[in-house]
Amino acid sequence: MSGTATSNEKFVEALNLLEQAAKDKKADIQGLVENKFTALKDVLLEKERSVRSQLQDISKRAITGAKEAAQTGEKKAVEMAKVVDENVHETPWPYIGGVAVVALLLGFVLGKKS
Repeated sequence: MSGTATSNEKFVEALNLLEQAAKDKKADIQGLVENKFTALKDVLLEKERSVRSQLQDISKRAITGAKEAAQTGEKKAVEMAKVVDENVHETPWPYIGGVAVVALLLGFVLGKKS
């Protein structure tokens, strides 16, 4: 049994040595971990700024594009209205006939009893 007791004592002594080494290295390990996390935090903050800047640029370009598209659409609508107006003044009868046909069809569809 004395072999077992010395074995247990050696095991306890080894555990005590490991615990003491862990206490001694605790500050070193914490310093390393804090340095790694600080570097990671800095990288993430830098990327966040970069992404935010890119999103602002994209937003500005989208707004500018939408404004330009609205202006272009407005110009096209005015041009189309002028062309239709000129055509109606030059040849009014086809347009009068078209309006009559549409009105007839609309009256037929709405006048049907369900």
